[in-house]
Amino acid sequence: MNQNQVLKQRSITGIIFGTVLIALILSGKYGAAILGSIILLGGVNEYIRMVIPNQSKTTYTTIALNFLVAALIVLLVKPYSLAYLYINTLTCIAFLVGIANMYTSKPFVNHAKLYSLISVIYLGLPLGLFLSFVINHATYNGFFWLGLFIMIWMSDSFAYLVGSRIGKHKLFEKISPKKSWEGFIGAGILTLTLAYILGSYTFSDPSQLYHLNTTYFLNTGVFWVFVAAIAWTIGTWGDLVESSIKRTFNIKDSGTLLPGHGGILDRFDSFIYILPFILLLLFFCTIQ
Repeated sequence: MNQNQVLKQRSITGIIFGTVLIALILSGKYGAAILGSIILLGGVNEYIRMVIPNQSKTTYTTIALNFLVAALIVLLVKPYSLAYLYINTLTCIAFLVGIANMYTSKPFVNHAKLYSLISVIYLGLPLGLFLSFVINHATYNGFFWLGLFIMIWMSDSFAYLVGSRIGKHKLFEKISPKKSWEGFIGAGILTLTLAYILGSYTFSDPSQLYHLNTTYFLNTGVFWVFVAAIAWTIGTWGDLVESSIKRTFNIKDSGTLLPGHGGILDRFDSFIYILPFILLLLFFCTIQ
C-alpha cells in the first residue's frame, strides 16, 4: 500500500471513527455507556492478546472479570460517595506507579504474570468509574465529554505538528522515538491557550459542566485549562505507558479494528489514563 492509499485509509477511518464517537457522546448517557463498554471490551481483548497471545479462554475470562468489576462499580459505587473517592484515588495512584515503572532500570510491573490484576486496574476500574458517573449522575452533559476529547485531540495533533518540524530532543526515545520535548512543550502552550478560549466562549455554561462550582475557578476558561493540562500531561504519559507495553511484547499496533489507526487502545490510551484524574476533578469541583 503506497503513501497515498495509507493516507486515504487513515482519513476514511478517522472520519467514521470521529462521527461514531461524537454521535454516541451526544446521544445521551446510554450512548456514552455504550462507548465506555466498547472501550472496555476492545481494550481488555487487545491487552490480553498482546501479553498472552493465542489464549482465547484467558481472554474471555479476563473480559468477564473486567465487566464484573465495572458492573459492581456501577451498581454499588455511586458518584460523590466516599467509596467512589477511595477507588478513584487509588486508581490515580496506580496509574502514577505505572508511569514510574517506565523510568526504572528493571520494570517491576510484570504483565505476563499479573495480566488479570493489571487489566482490572488499567481498564476495569477507570472505565467502571466512568460508567458509574455517566449512568448514575442525576444529569448527563455530553458537551463536557466532547470537550474532553477535543482537548486530547488538540494535544496529540499539536505535539505531532510541532515535534515533526522542530523536534530535536527525545521525550522518551526507547519507548516512542518520534516524541520530542519540543513537541510536548509546544502542544502544552497551544492546547492550554485554546482550552481557555474554548472554555470561555464555547464550553462556558456551568450547567453543561455538571454544574461546575465556579467558586473554585475565576471562570470556566480556567476550569478548561485544568482539564487540558491533565489531557496534555497525563494523557501524553498514558500514551507512553501503552507504547511501553507494545515495546515489551514487540507489537506495532494493539489491534486492527481501526484500519490505519491500530486498535482501541491505540486510539483511547490517553482517554483511559486521564479518566480517573478527570473524574477526581469533577468529584471536587462539581455539584451533585
